[in-house]
Amino acid sequence: MPTPEQFVQAAAAVAPAWGLKPVAIEVLSHSENVVCRVGLPDREQVVMRLHRPGYNSKAELESEVQWVASLAEADIPVPAALPMLNGGHYCPVEVGAGPDREQRMVGVVEWVEGSPLGGPLTNADKGVVAHYATIGKLAGKIREHHTGWDPPKGFQRRRWDLDGLLGPDPLWGRFWEVEGLSNSQRALFNEARNILRHELSELPKGPDRFGLIHSDLHLGNLMDDGDNLTVIDFDDAGFGWFSHELACALHPGVGELWFADARKALVEGYRSVCTVTDEEIESIDTFLAVRSLMIVGWLDARPELSAHQYFPLVVKGAEAAAHAVCGHS
Repeated sequence: MPTPEQFVQAAAAVAPAWGLKPVAIEVLSHSENVVCRVGLPDREQVVMRLHRPGYNSKAELESEVQWVASLAEADIPVPAALPMLNGGHYCPVEVGAGPDREQRMVGVVEWVEGSPLGGPLTNADKGVVAHYATIGKLAGKIREHHTGWDPPKGFQRRRWDLDGLLGPDPLWGRFWEVEGLSNSQRALFNEARNILRHELSELPKGPDRFGLIHSDLHLGNLMDDGDNLTVIDFDDAGFGWFSHELACALHPGVGELWFADARKALVEGYRSVCTVTDEEIESIDTFLAVRSLMIVGWLDARPELSAHQYFPLVVKGAEAAAHAVCGHS
């Protein structure tokens, strides 16, 4: 894995492709992608994202830009991507040296003021409940946008369908075979997976239930500037069940005393924007369990991240979810 200094060097090397003249570059975070703050003259700044190798193709990344731009046109608060001088929004860059050398796709988006409501894996405090009605409205607006938007020719994004979530080669890995698990945990997770596969296979996949979603609308991907929320990081955006979107937003509250209040506020906010059946609301529980299991595979594949320290807690949460799915006491 390249060092933070090498990521900064790579960011500086590729900045001219956007006509940028950095006065300072710093690594802000390293999760799915390496995110850098790029300081520019006159105190301006932008965000440069060096994407995880092999996760999204250039076609998928350019499709993400198209969709996010259309969300902005629908007055959904999202950051705009900056185009390169020669067209397009992404280009490759070599990072590091020797055996740690890797190629990453790089994109630049406008700076978003504020701070995230929470972390991608750590639970937030009770104060986030006040934001859940707004989060529900934002998710509802994304759903409503889907009903009136036709993806352009060549549009490519992943599918969070039955196979993408729980198939033989799911998008976030074979969580039921992770090396760090005990034999009993693997058996439990596989049993839960089979039950959840059956439940998902029964869910409708028509355009009124399944479409383009953010797919990772956790608290860390919602920026709060004190007045408004902005949705960021569409790296996982793709086609999925709309109720999966709600589960992603709620998942940080699983096991917290404020969970029920957050769920009520989220659903009320969502229903204030779009029509939702009771069956969809009930299916949130299914997707919460799916999410708990999926994260095990996601984190296991990323041992280099600081978030990997939470792996035992993630497994513990997945065990609780799996026991509930399987009807164990």
